[in-house]
Amino acid sequence: MTIRVSTATAALVCLLVVSPVTVAAEESTADHEAVRRAIEQSIGWAVDKDFDAMFGLWADNLFHFWLTSDSQVVGIEDFRNYAERWRDPEFRGTRFEFRDLRIVFSSSGDVAWYSCFLDDCGSFRGQESCVENVFQTGVLEKREGRWVHVLMHGSYPVDKVPERYVRRYYTDLFNGEGRE
Repeated sequence: MTIRVSTATAALVCLLVVSPVTVAAEESTADHEAVRRAIEQSIGWAVDKDFDAMFGLWADNLFHFWLTSDSQVVGIEDFRNYAERWRDPEFRGTRFEFRDLRIVFSSSGDVAWYSCFLDDCGSFRGQESCVENVFQTGVLEKREGRWVHVLMHGSYPVDKVPERYVRRYYTDLFNGEGRE
């Protein structure tokens, strides 16, 4: 009888010790998946043009800075105004791909930051255009049980800026203007 009690006690102790670890692992897996989905849908919303879903992915006090200086957005109302350009019926997202997505969680588990390379393509008046190999970073926070973006930034490494952007924004440098 003593052996059975000892075996049962040992099994119970093992269950009590392992259970929090299992629950924590399940929670972190669920949070990782939720963060990944929020990151993907921050771009993917444009395929279906679901503005309500898109705005639901952002915190009220968000900061967004994309590829050009006119893309700085602070706060959800500013973001709603910025997003008006995407309401044009001639615009639609067509496809996107995240590569090398890395997600890291804070020790408290309620903040996650990420980096990846992004291809984001859309169509305007039947012409598809893409930004490719954008280095995207961001921070999400778990608020009221859901993950929302508080910061997103996209840029090109200086040695990887596409030629079309160099020509568009730095033409004067190549015409002798602006050089020392």
